[in-house]
Amino acid sequence: MRSLLPRRTDHHVSTRTKAARSRCTASEPARAAHWTTLVEARTITGDREHLRPLVAALRAQAEDHLGHLGEVHFIDEGDRIRLVGRWRSPADLRSFVERSHRELLLYRAEAGLFPTVERTLWWSTAGTGVSAAEAGERAELLRTRGPGPRAFTLASPVPPPAG
Repeated sequence: MRSLLPRRTDHHVSTRTKAARSRCTASEPARAAHWTTLVEARTITGDREHLRPLVAALRAQAEDHLGHLGEVHFIDEGDRIRLVGRWRSPADLRSFVERSHRELLLYRAEAGLFPTVERTLWWSTAGTGVSAAEAGERAELLRTRGPGPRAFTLASPVPPPAG
C-alpha cells in the first residue's frame, strides 16, 4: 500500500499550474507557507480493466485545471485507486468534478456501471504534509461521524479556517 507517485516537484507540474502557483507564492513567501489549501482524498473503485484508463484521464484533466495545486499521493490497489491532491477551493474542485462527467460516462459505457467514488475534503496549510494514512483516517471520520471541520464533502462544505 505504498504510494506509487514520487514526491511532486516543479518538473511534474504543467506550465499553467506553475504560473498559477507563482501568482500565489512569489510575492509573499512567508505567507505562502501558511496559505490554506483544500485537500481532497478520492477513492475510486470499479472494474480493474477499465479503472486505470479512467483514472489516467481524470489525473490528466486535474493537472490541466487551474485550481489544482498538485497530487500528493497515488495508490493503485487494482480495483481501487486512491488519490490525494490539493485544490485552491471547493469551487475549483466542483468545476473539475463537473468537467469530468464525460469520463465517467465513457467508463460506464465500457464497464457497464459507474465506478464508486468516495471523496473526503479538509483544509490544510500549504506547507503541511499529508499522509495516505491521514487521508484514510479522515475518510473514516466522515463515514462514522458525518461532515465537520476535520472532514467534509462538496455537498457539506466547511469554510476555510480564519487566519
